[in-house]
Amino acid sequence: MRSIMADVLAAQGATTRAALHALGHPYRSIRAEVASGRLVAIGRWWVVTPDANPAIGAALRSGGVLGGASALRSYGVWVTELRVVQIATRPHSSPPNVLEGERIWSDFTVDDKLWRVSLVDALAQHARRVERDDAIASIDSALHKGLLGEDGLDRLFGMLPLRCRPWRRELDASAESGLESLLRVPCRDRGWRVETQMPAPGGGRGDLLIDGWLWVETDGDEWHDNEKQAAKDRRRGTAITAAGGRWLRFGYADVMHERPRTMSVIELVMAQGRPAPVRLAG
Repeated sequence: MRSIMADVLAAQGATTRAALHALGHPYRSIRAEVASGRLVAIGRWWVVTPDANPAIGAALRSGGVLGGASALRSYGVWVTELRVVQIATRPHSSPPNVLEGERIWSDFTVDDKLWRVSLVDALAQHARRVERDDAIASIDSALHKGLLGEDGLDRLFGMLPLRCRPWRRELDASAESGLESLLRVPCRDRGWRVETQMPAPGGGRGDLLIDGWLWVETDGDEWHDNEKQAAKDRRRGTAITAAGGRWLRFGYADVMHERPRTMSVIELVMAQGRPAPVRLAG
């Protein structure tokens, strides 16, 4: 039998005494781990490792479990913004007066990690609280990571209001980051044909291809400014121009904090129309 600590770590640092007992660990042994400081008790039921995700402890001390955007983050799913811990609490429960975040009153099922709601519940809780584009970006992320299938989508949209049903047509499991989704959706709203992760002139794949000629790249936390990447960018830009296309690259801040301005730039280039192909010397 594995040690108590190994089983707690397998649960990502938090579980219940009952769950450990069900694995064959005597309650007296669990109490001994708490007394030694190797585990920290939260209430009567929960134990966590001292270095467990602080959000988990906040949710448990508040009488709930991780929900909404906080649960999605724990699954590795994209969340556009998360200001405070979101704590899922069942409607007829009596949580303590302690509240270390934002409470979501909701019925839910828990994941096999008992300290968070199921992925579908987390997506449903999140989608009710954010704008459409942000919700689609999170669902795209869950699809892309292989965490959500068609059955899960059926359950999810069965839980959401009718107004959300059209979102399903906007989903794209090929989106490799939330930044792509946050630009793809408004581009399609404008009636443009948007293809994702297409082979690009000059090598590699482009994040978004609009109307067959405007390539849009989205970068993560910072611009690709090392010389190797810059050389690849120049080759790609040259190849796209020669093929009669245009190329735009936007960084994290452009999408997250300046999205209206970024969309205005894309609109301006689209209004100029597709340039003619050029023949390069040599």
